[in-house]
Amino acid sequence: MRTGLEGRVALVTGGSKGIGRAIAEALAAEGCAVAILSRNPEAVETAAASIAADHKVAVLPLVGDVGAPDAAHRSCAAVAERFGRLDVLVNNAGGPPMGSFLQHDDAAWADALDRNLLSVVRFTRAAVPLMKANAWGRIVNISSMLAREPTAPMVLSATARAGVSAFSKAVAAELGPMGITINTILRGGVMTERLTSLMTARADQDGVPFNTFLAGRVATVPVGRFAQPQEIAQLAVYLASEAAAFITGTGIAADGGQGKAVY
Repeated sequence: MRTGLEGRVALVTGGSKGIGRAIAEALAAEGCAVAILSRNPEAVETAAASIAADHKVAVLPLVGDVGAPDAAHRSCAAVAERFGRLDVLVNNAGGPPMGSFLQHDDAAWADALDRNLLSVVRFTRAAVPLMKANAWGRIVNISSMLAREPTAPMVLSATARAGVSAFSKAVAAELGPMGITINTILRGGVMTERLTSLMTARADQDGVPFNTFLAGRVATVPVGRFAQPQEIAQLAVYLASEAAAFITGTGIAADGGQGKAVY
């Protein structure tokens, strides 16, 4: 498949590890210059150097927290200064902690919504003028099947993720005439540090060994395993490509068939 991404510029938030790192790698492999944002200065510098060396593209490391109100403006301004354009935005951030509704105070809700919903709004708002200037843009939001099938222990994440889906559907009509698409990947389990930490916490909570808990969770996935970050990355590359120009305002499940929702 010809992606048409060679020579374009992408910004990937949460790009120093996990799914974000895999997406940055995959975009770079297509000849895309990449800016990656992370809270960890050492991690983002290391990731940027590795991606640049492996794929022979320009990589811009950025340090910041996606939940900070000024992160989007500062990041997009830095990309514009370095590259003069922005074509692809990947909104990706680690999810909030587990816990029941009654366990979370206002501070927990505010942090979850800043990091997992308002960050998407802010980065999209900051990126669109740069994309509009070239009448071409791709926005890909990395979300979760929790947006469609909420669970009680993940109420913070489910609420924020559902908001991302609604936001993307709402603004797709406004962005379409500008040549900009916006889509959301609703991922299931992906073997990252975050998933391991969440399952460890659940296993401890249930009083069972981690491997026993993991086997039970994997058994609920029809394909018999969780995804690798690179599999989510390949879907993100497709949605960022020329081939996906007619897809916008939608959420695409990548969950190994685990979800039960029909839409």
